[in-house]
Amino acid sequence: MRQASYYIIGLMIFIVASCASVRYDTERYIKNNIESHQTGDFTSVRMMTLYNQANNKDGTHLEMTAFKYKDKKGLLISAHQYYKDRKKAKEEGDAITNTAFIILDTTQCRAIINNYNLLETKIKKENAQVDEEIFIDYTVSSELYLSLGKSKGTSIPGDIALWVKCEKYMLSTEALLATLDDFMKY
Repeated sequence: MRQASYYIIGLMIFIVASCASVRYDTERYIKNNIESHQTGDFTSVRMMTLYNQANNKDGTHLEMTAFKYKDKKGLLISAHQYYKDRKKAKEEGDAITNTAFIILDTTQCRAIINNYNLLETKIKKENAQVDEEIFIDYTVSSELYLSLGKSKGTSIPGDIALWVKCEKYMLSTEALLATLDDFMKY
């Protein structure tokens, strides 16, 4: 009975810890690359985690944190691409992390919100052939574009691809639009 209690307590701790929102990468980036520190001065920055999700299928992790610093408001996207370096994997077996950071301003976020319906309309009009995939992209910047895909038998895309610095990160369309809406209200 006592072992079962320890097992249940351990499982509960694991579940709570797994659900905790970790913002280390975006916080580190904001504190060291956006915020300016001078000896003897005080600074103030505001941050709010709006999206923080790992993709269990491909091992990627996407984090979006809103920030306000001085007169600047931005949405920092931290995209973690896990991959195996073939040379090192043979020698060490280690996984290497590649993290990309992109800052979007309110104009870019508003443009995504305003153009999403057009992007969806365009992909819905497409008719894919058997074994064919069609993609319609919306370019936000040279480092970020959104992509909706369609194949034979699919109608409305539920997920959207964020291509961050040439790497693909999937999330639900609903989550992206909600995150952008929350950022605009922040």
